[in-house]
Amino acid sequence: MRLFIALDLPDEPLAALSAVMDRLPGDIRRVPEENLHLTLAFLGETSQEMTQAAHEGLDTIRAPHFDLTLNGATVYGGRHGQAVALEAEGEAPLHELHDRIRARLRGAGLQLERRRFRPHVTLARLPGRADPGPALAALCAVTIPPFPVHSFSLVQSTLHDNGPLYDTLARYPLG
Repeated sequence: MRLFIALDLPDEPLAALSAVMDRLPGDIRRVPEENLHLTLAFLGETSQEMTQAAHEGLDTIRAPHFDLTLNGATVYGGRHGQAVALEAEGEAPLHELHDRIRARLRGAGLQLERRRFRPHVTLARLPGRADPGPALAALCAVTIPPFPVHSFSLVQSTLHDNGPLYDTLARYPLG
């Protein structure tokens, strides 16, 4: 199974993000609203046994709920594709949750990528070396006001020709 850990976005910011994506240029591939999320950790291909170990570790996490703000248009990626995103500001609670999750996953025996945590919500994808300027211009003044985050999830991603399908395997409450 291909897995990741994601913050669950409430309905109100999802609706606001959907409206924001309507401003993007027509030739950009938008992320479907039901796939919008903030990735806390990417596990990649994971066996059933390791999935169970990850679930057991994640289920022990106790962390407070917190507010999250989305703003600051940015682009990630390079010549093989680019992701247009809004950066997330959750301050210390977001980073502490990220650190706790990674510690539990390592404790469960999972090998995780070593990447700097740059919290964001991907809104659209561009091919290769496409010019992200018009998409960034459409998002430059966008701010999704603070909203409460009350849970995170273990999510399975199944890749298809028309994009990934996500299935929430477990949800973990905060607070």
